[in-house]
Formats: sequence, C-alpha cells, structure tokens
Amino acid sequence: MKIFRITMPLNVKSFFKMKRRILLATVLLMSISAENTFGQATMSCKQIVDKMLNKIDQCKTFRYDLVQKERQSGKIAEASQSVKLNVSPYKLYIRNHKPNDGAEVLWVKGKNNGKCLVNPNAFPWFNVNLDPMGSLLRRDQHHTVFESGFAFFAKIIRDALVKAGDDFDKYFKYEGDLVWDGRKCFKMVIIYDEWKYVPYTVLKGEDLNDIAKKQMVSEYMILHANNEVDDYDDVSEGQKIQVPILYAKRTILYIDKQHLLPIRQEMYDDKGLFEIYEFHNLRVNPSILEEEFTESYKDYNF
Repeated sequence: MKIFRITMPLNVKSFFKMKRRILLATVLLMSISAENTFGQATMSCKQIVDKMLNKIDQCKTFRYDLVQKERQSGKIAEASQSVKLNVSPYKLYIRNHKPNDGAEVLWVKGKNNGKCLVNPNAFPWFNVNLDPMGSLLRRDQHHTVFESGFAFFAKIIRDALVKAGDDFDKYFKYEGDLVWDGRKCFKMVIIYDEWKYVPYTVLKGEDLNDIAKKQMVSEYMILHANNEVDDYDDVSEGQKIQVPILYAKRTILYIDKQHLLPIRQEMYDDKGLFEIYEFHNLRVNPSILEEEFTESYKDYNF
C-alpha cells in the first residue's frame, strides 16, 4: 500500500522561492536598464553631448539659483541670483542676492523699448531703464542678460564640435560619474591645447559684441586682451585686435543625469580659471505665470 504524502507545503515553499528569485532578477534587470539609460555602458561621450544639446533645444522655461564666479581685473569675483526664464519669446526676471542683495532686472521681448527695467536697490533709489548691451548694465559682467539659461552655452559647444571635426575623441573626454549638489552627473572635459589669440581686423560697423558672436568667443575676454580697447564699442573699421580661436582652452562640465543639462560649467583660458557657473535648485519647464514677467507682480519691488 502506497503512502501518499501531502506535498503542498513543499510546493508552496518552492513557489515562493521561485517568485523571490524572479523578483530579484526583475529588480536587477531594472537596475541595469536604469544604469544603461544614463551610464557609459550604452552612451558614448559623443552621445552624451548630443543628448545634452537636444535637451537644451527642447527646454521652454527655467527657474534656478545661479552662482557665478568670474575673473575680473585678475581676481575671481562671486555673485549669485535667482532667475526665471522663458526661452521663446525671451522673458527674463533676475533677483540679485550677491552683491547688492535685492536688486532686480526685468527684460521682456517687445516691451519697454527693448530696455531692461532695473531696480538697483541702491542709489539713485528709483527704477531705471538701461540698454541691455550698455556699459552700465554690463559692468563687471562677462555676459549680457541674453546669455541666461543654457542656449548660449549650447552654441559654444556646437562651435567646439565644428572645430573638433573628426577629432572629437581628441578634445572631448568623459571622466566618469560623480555627485554634485545632490545630483548624479556625468563629468565631461573639453581640452583644446591649440587655444590661442589670433589677429583679427575689425570690419565696418562691428563692435566687440558682433565679433564675439561671429567667432563664438567671449567679448569680455576680447576686451581685456586688448589694452587699447576701453569698451565694447571702442573699436573702428580696420583696427587690428587679438581674438581667441575658441571660447575656452579647457572646459569642465557636470551634466545632470536626470535633466541632461550642464548644471556646473567651469572654463579656463591661458591664464587659468576664467569663469564658473553653477545652477542650483534647477526646475526645468516649470509653469511661470505671465504676470511674473511684469513689474507689478506682487513679489517684486519695482
């Protein structure tokens, strides 16, 4: 007579063991998939750069806190501000934190005769309208209000890609992953050892802004490389000046893995550190009310 044993508990135990193994395998596959989505295993250095540029093109609005460190008169000066930006049509609000805490700038395309509305929060203690390309607003600044956000930076990188040509791997290097400001990032380095100043002959009607835009370099760098030039419009047709062949000799980027945006940018020239830009508390494509780009908005002091 056969004895039939009740095997249900063993089967149940085996079932749960198998289920646990399947679950662990699924989690492992998901982990590998997530790593491959942003990791070096499936994305080359060139792919990371291309995805970053594509992401910048897709962005419509930003909110962020910017820390900038710029070389001025041989020393690094630090500033910080909060920014709201609508990419197209271009609308920008800036509130300074350092220096001159509380100063505000508002620029909206098609408004205020093309001028920036400025609350200096200092003497003369009333709002002023300033030319965004003028010396007063640009004093001790590497860039104008029109270079806020990431679009201008994307133009710099695209120009570097053109100059690199088929030698991309010679100039662009992926140097691993890191965590910066609580964000997982790719670290990218662009080194252009051939960087130098070359002679340039000013054409009719050009100023330093025109030249820099055409050559995709820093007009501030041009200004301070030519002792005979006192301001951005202090050049004339036929004048020979020195202009760098690329925006920077060495660039270090921290590219946020979530947004694929360069949240830390560090640039060097032949003298060393030239500028650093750090984007903190970055929000990509947030909703920004139309009234937030008006001087009467409740949180502003215009």
